Amino acid sequence: MPLKPRILFGLFAALAIASCDRITPVEMTDTAIGETFYRIHIYAQENGKIPTSLDSLPKREGYINRTTDGWDRPLEYRVRPDGIITLTSYGRDGVPGGDGDDADISVSYRTKRADGSFWAASDLWIVEAEVK
Repeated sequence: MPLKPRILFGLFAALAIASCDRITPVEMTDTAIGETFYRIHIYAQENGKIPTSLDSLPKREGYINRTTDGWDRPLEYRVRPDGIITLTSYGRDGVPGGDGDDADISVSYRTKRADGSFWAASDLWIVEAEVK
């Protein structure tokens, strides 16, 4: 390739890369939490119960399967006695509370319906059971 086209190609490539959006740690955390809940749902469908640990979640081919937040810290997984499960990241600073990127990111789902029946294996669990 002659020099001028190489320079133009390099300039075009650099501009294309510079204009790409970067995934922020907060966005990566939101995605990791959503994907982890989906993997909990798959586990519940296969086993009839929720996992005791995120280590036992099934892997999904073609997905990152991360159970860490955007700062590479493990998501906190809690199961309350009433069956509500919560995934939490403590943000950039890794401590509870904070504002902006230091703010906690937490999502909870009910694993049981009001009548006590197991909900997490239901096809619409991800859509219907989030605690708002």
